[in-house]
Amino acid sequence: SLQRQWFLCCMMVAIVLAFPLRDIGGDSSILMPKYTLKLPGVIMIFLSQGLCLDPTAVTKAFTQFHIIIYVSIFVFVVYPAVVMIITTLLESMGYSKYFCTGMIVTSVMPTTTAMSTILTTMSGGRVPVAVANATLNNLMGIVCTPALVMLLLSGTVSVDFGKVAIKLTYSILIPFFCGQALRSIASIKDFAVKNKPKFSIFNHAVLVVIIFCSFCNIFSMRLSDYGVQWYHIMTQILLNGVVHILICALAWVSTPWASMPDRIAIFFVAVQKTIVMGLPLLNELFNDDPLRDIYALPLIMYHPVELIVGIFAGGRMLKLVEASEGGSAIDVQGISIVPGDQVGEDGSQEVDVVAQTGA
Repeated sequence: SLQRQWFLCCMMVAIVLAFPLRDIGGDSSILMPKYTLKLPGVIMIFLSQGLCLDPTAVTKAFTQFHIIIYVSIFVFVVYPAVVMIITTLLESMGYSKYFCTGMIVTSVMPTTTAMSTILTTMSGGRVPVAVANATLNNLMGIVCTPALVMLLLSGTVSVDFGKVAIKLTYSILIPFFCGQALRSIASIKDFAVKNKPKFSIFNHAVLVVIIFCSFCNIFSMRLSDYGVQWYHIMTQILLNGVVHILICALAWVSTPWASMPDRIAIFFVAVQKTIVMGLPLLNELFNDDPLRDIYALPLIMYHPVELIVGIFAGGRMLKLVEASEGGSAIDVQGISIVPGDQVGEDGSQEVDVVAQTGA
């Protein structure tokens, strides 16, 4: 429904409005959105994530080391390796090197949290496994993503490690750990838990603003000067679909060793790429690069693709679980879950319609 997919709808509206309002939202605007909107927005996103993240969700992940190792290697090694092979072939065929760079940056992003959990729930997977691994993976991404960008793109883009480390510290790490520290105050922790859906709305609203500003910059540029044509954008959408389906197939065939509920949870955590955490990270990594917003295009266009493929695959996975369990309601570690409900970070069942757009 429209209500459940409001973020996707707002993202499309922001892209459309960015063209007539490009002189307002661009970096050269008198409003200086790079410093008045983007930076404060990134800080608030990670502060709220620190507030809302239950540390026990991370400790639960350490009970199944083999799953942690598999998911971590798949997200930060296998996925980037596959994309590196694909982009090398594409560049040899004359495809836009800027989009290839964007695809590589997308490949090293951590997984989603809300979306992977929701799709796991809808598909009858083991939700606590999804929540714990997605949470741990996002924490790893704060360090692994910048390191992989510098390793894989050292000869392609110019990234000052010292400046990036400082920016990531004050815009991401400090706000996140401040949020975690504030959870020690009972009243603040209770407020964060009670208003978690509202924090989700806020984070996604900030993300819409960042996307709007990014497209204002893109529409202000002469993309043809960089060899980017309109058909490259259409081709990139198709490429996103092909790459995602290939990664999904690889993730599925490589996990026959897991039980079906675990296999589904592993699948959705391994194949997703976060835009909520990814776009702020990308903005900070390439803050001084004029091509930053072109690099962001593959990541922005990836979100609808993984959502559509996830919903399509989830319905078929649910049938596999129902066949193995012999029922329509799946008992996941003692929790009776009817497909469609969302499960909280601690494994408790809760219905959160707003967060179902999450990335």
